Amino acid sequence: MFKTLGRFINLKTIILIAVYVFLKNEDKSITTYEIKEESMSPELLPEDYVVAVKISEPFNRGDIVVFENNEKSISVVKRVVGLPGETISATDGQLYINQNPIDDPWAKTLTDDFIECKIDENEIFVLGDERRLSTSDSRTLGPIDASQCLKVKYRYWPYQRIKSYE
Repeated sequence: MFKTLGRFINLKTIILIAVYVFLKNEDKSITTYEIKEESMSPELLPEDYVVAVKISEPFNRGDIVVFENNEKSISVVKRVVGLPGETISATDGQLYINQNPIDDPWAKTLTDDFIECKIDENEIFVLGDERRLSTSDSRTLGPIDASQCLKVKYRYWPYQRIKSYE
């Protein structure tokens, strides 16, 4: 009987349950999130689990955030590419900030063209790394309210891919 029970409960399962219970809270300042789509691959893959936290400092370009897509009532994970006060656009696969091309090391596919978008204070512009697979990003939703975003701090599962995003 104990051998059978031991097959179902192993160290990985115990760690996963402990992290989930520890980080489950009502005020949503810390949350766990399961990656469900491929729009952030290869950085985050489906069935990866991450810890995201509410931060007080401004986001930086390249940060990975989790936010709620209210139109679809789902949580979404994307990368910050545009910051407050900037104007962002894409032409011929190139991303532009304030009409200047930027180095975009996160893009794994070309960015489809989109018209200029002015990012107001307390907003950010987010895109997935796999731009052709990315849905529910700022190209369709517009800039995202930064106060509604949590910053991804750690990927904790699978344990072979543990990583800190500091």
